[in-house]
Amino acid sequence: MTDMLQLLPGLMILIPPAIAMRGNVYSALVSRLGTSMHLGLFSTTLKKGNVLYQNVYASLLLTMILSVILGVLAKLMANAFGMSSISVYGFILISVIGGLISGITLLGVAIVVSIIGYRRNWNLDNISSPIITSAGDMITIPTLFLAAVLLQKSPDAFVTILSTLFVFVAVLCIVKGLKSNDSAIRRILIESIPMLFLCGILCTFAGITLDLQLKSLIAIPAILIIIPPFLGESNALGGILSARLSSMLHIGTIKPQRVPDKLVASNFAVIYLFSICVFLFVGVLTYAASIILGISRPSIFEMLSISLLGGVLCTTFLNFASYYIAILSFRFGLDPDNDTIPLITSLTDVVGVFCLLFAMFLIL
Repeated sequence: MTDMLQLLPGLMILIPPAIAMRGNVYSALVSRLGTSMHLGLFSTTLKKGNVLYQNVYASLLLTMILSVILGVLAKLMANAFGMSSISVYGFILISVIGGLISGITLLGVAIVVSIIGYRRNWNLDNISSPIITSAGDMITIPTLFLAAVLLQKSPDAFVTILSTLFVFVAVLCIVKGLKSNDSAIRRILIESIPMLFLCGILCTFAGITLDLQLKSLIAIPAILIIIPPFLGESNALGGILSARLSSMLHIGTIKPQRVPDKLVASNFAVIYLFSICVFLFVGVLTYAASIILGISRPSIFEMLSISLLGGVLCTTFLNFASYYIAILSFRFGLDPDNDTIPLITSLTDVVGVFCLLFAMFLIL
């Protein structure tokens, strides 16, 4: 996408929040479904009023609403930082089309994983977030690319009309969701929209940081390759921990204490062990991909060091942030499934970018 990033100024601003939004909405979806399995409330039918139906319906509404919001936010942030960018209609078109295609695909993945996990008695907290996060990374960037190609080939009038229609549909989705007779759907939207809006703002800062460093990143294209899997694995680890903490709070296995207890500390240790393996693997894969593509890259030692150092720093942040966000949410009577994963994902995107860039500048 290097040429596309140069042809459509400001597009990089949209990429991190778009990737994060897919993870925020659908990782939260599977986290809620995992909790409903622990509580014995889950069923595999999509009949109206069932847990699966409520979550699918709410997630589709959130996808449409948040796609429009992210498009507008990307333009506002670009203007606020004095950065050249495409029009707000262009941002909305790319965000919504990319969001709907990837969102519907991820919804299908989430439903299949949940039903198979339920029938095979899997603990959804351990598997759902990595699957959704990785699928989201894989699907979102190509769909954004396709939407960007559509923008380039479409006349301005068509882009303006279609983007305005998307805004109108998003407003209808908000009204329909908040006026729903189903209290579970209303609660998901009431708790999720403000949190996801905040998450969108946080993730655009990650996009702005990358956009400001675009020239130096293009000079070492291997770093552009490592960004999605690095952030994806960080979010997967944060999602696993957040989903487990949320379930443990719901069923009373842990208490919302100021200092993490032994059970929480053991979960921290497992996440650290995972992170060492995962980020070394990401470094190796990035180096291999760079060789195959024939692009500029650091040495294998430098690539592994960047990935591992950035990953351990980011893991330290997400361990403690996941715990304290979950217990604060629980203490205030909110559902950690709605709040913890979206917030930790967005914070991890911002912190992950800084950790990766810090490691890159320190080692290179």
